Amino acid sequence: MKYDDAEQGRITAGKKTLRRMIAARRRECPEPEIARLSAQITERILGLEQYTRAETVFAYLDLPGEVQTRELIRRCLKDGKRVGVPKVKTAGAVPEMHFYEIGDFDHLLPGPMHLLEPDPAYCACLDQEEEALILMPGVAYDRALHRIGYGGGFYDRYLQTHEKHPTAAVAFDFQVFDEVPFVNTDIRPQILVTPQCVIQRPR
Repeated sequence: MKYDDAEQGRITAGKKTLRRMIAARRRECPEPEIARLSAQITERILGLEQYTRAETVFAYLDLPGEVQTRELIRRCLKDGKRVGVPKVKTAGAVPEMHFYEIGDFDHLLPGPMHLLEPDPAYCACLDQEEEALILMPGVAYDRALHRIGYGGGFYDRYLQTHEKHPTAAVAFDFQVFDEVPFVNTDIRPQILVTPQCVIQRPR
């Protein structure tokens, strides 16, 4: 579906407004509360059938204010799962995201936007693991699981070419709205996990 300039402008403005709102809410949320809520999300993920079935999990490395993933990654490794974390390559015209295996946190290096990334000198690319469970970060969601990301389009582009992955997004409850602006190319996760609930995408 194509959008005219006015509609596209309305959608873009709506996304920017929600990004500012959620950034403010994250700043207002104390670090101990972030940790407590993240632990609740971790326990819900560990109880998912999709997690139990997965041999490999792709997880992001959190920034301040995001749902924390370090303990979840440790639990994945303890459960004998392979873990991949993202690295962005900027050599081409469009930056590309790839996932590299880590066995611990020792082989991570600072990357763009202060994100830690795997060191490809020590970490193998796992993009061939097409059925890995992908844990997606995001800014805002609605109950139909439309997702507003950070604006880079990395997960949308990755999932357009890796379509077999089960996907689960994680968010705090203050990131979930009745409706968020979206375009048809925005890829929705199959599941949204918050401290209070697990929302399955409508079929």
